[in-house]
Amino acid sequence: LEERERVRIVDYIGSGKIDQSKIEEALRDKGIQIRVDSFLDPGVVRQVTGIVRELYASEGYQFAEVKPEIKEVAGSNKTVHLTFHIDEGPKVRIRDIEFLGNEKVSDRSLAGKMKENKGKGFWLGWLTRGGTYKEDKFGEDAEKIIEHYRNEGYIAAQVGQPELKVLEDERDGSTRWVQLRVPVTEGRQYRIGEFTFEGNEIVKDDALRTLFKVKQGDTYSEKDIRKGLDKAREVYGAG
Repeated sequence: LEERERVRIVDYIGSGKIDQSKIEEALRDKGIQIRVDSFLDPGVVRQVTGIVRELYASEGYQFAEVKPEIKEVAGSNKTVHLTFHIDEGPKVRIRDIEFLGNEKVSDRSLAGKMKENKGKGFWLGWLTRGGTYKEDKFGEDAEKIIEHYRNEGYIAAQVGQPELKVLEDERDGSTRWVQLRVPVTEGRQYRIGEFTFEGNEIVKDDALRTLFKVKQGDTYSEKDIRKGLDKAREVYGAG
């Protein structure tokens, strides 16, 4: 048998943009911790490396690199100094957004639905800076785009994984400008055919139908259907 090495020192080198306390907080949120005097676990070291990378990506540093280094502590028996070397890289900012595969809805309309990831644009006559790319927030933007498509009748629309196309770096290396390329599958546009109700015994069809501002032949809009459902719930609640 041979006893495993124990961790004597843990530190993070190169974390200038993100405070070490924020790194430790992110690890606690994931239930990961490297305690001093605990046994060295390669699996935990890999987990910490991944979490630190994710943290930097969420702050706009998609090109950050994290490399763990293990050194024996001089003059001690089976103890190590664990260092995570961080190369933060440039902050990623979006210059413009291009959608791939959209034919029925314009790039401008789709980009307007994105709240977390925005490119350069004009607002009240002022040129706005490109927004920081927030990888962990893209899912929320994708849902906004899908919601917009469903309100236009494209109920099978999908948004794929975005791609970052590097355009240029600032001279000082602090910022990397990218084009955010978002693949979109629109599918068919649907219209309302038959519009019926099932299971209603207390409130009749004619009364329910007046709550929905849709009719046969209209383009399907999930927003309008939801509004009708909310009104129907109010009618049933009042009874």
